[in-house]
Amino acid sequence: MKKNEPLIKTERMLIQPMSDEEIEELIESSESDELGAAYGQMLSGCRDNPESRIWYAPWKMVLKSDQTYIGYIGFKGPANERTVEIGYGVLPEHEGKGYTGEAVKAVTQWAFGSSEVVFVEAETESENKASQRVLEKCGFAYDGDGKEGPRFVLESPLTGWMTIYMLFGLSIGTAIGSAFNKTGIGISIGICLGLCIGTALDLSSKKEREKLREQRKKHE
Repeated sequence: MKKNEPLIKTERMLIQPMSDEEIEELIESSESDELGAAYGQMLSGCRDNPESRIWYAPWKMVLKSDQTYIGYIGFKGPANERTVEIGYGVLPEHEGKGYTGEAVKAVTQWAFGSSEVVFVEAETESENKASQRVLEKCGFAYDGDGKEGPRFVLESPLTGWMTIYMLFGLSIGTAIGSAFNKTGIGISIGICLGLCIGTALDLSSKKEREKLREQRKKHE
């Protein structure tokens, strides 16, 4: 793994971006021209966009226990309208063991760690009910039909600013109150200030999120 490239650890797996050489091996071992072409597009994305290759590369899913390669998961490019799309595939002999859901949850949470990502979506083939169930179990909701079939989306949770600033106000109020031997008054003032700031930020966040939802819908 290259320096500064992410490594995601789940209960049973290690998930990390593949190198160009590993992607080339996937292309050569692909059982279908369609799959090989898909890997080829990923490789081209990596080479054409080295500064953001982790958003183009397939991420290999490897078992912690014996380093067995069991499949891949990854993104279909950087965020667009604060949205990234994921794709994945698990080798047939490892299907039905919960690996896909485990990987989807982990990679989705990793993506939400980026300030550019608010929505993660995935498209499935209409007849691929197993994949749709995986997405639903991971919290994704049906969001209409895309180019490949039913589209599912998961939205990052809003930050609870009110709670954060109430606790911050409590801490500051306690310190100031203690300094002037007016602990009760200091705590009350701190909580009130925290509540006001937190409420304002919560309202602002909700308005911004609604705006992002509307923008995303316009570009579908």
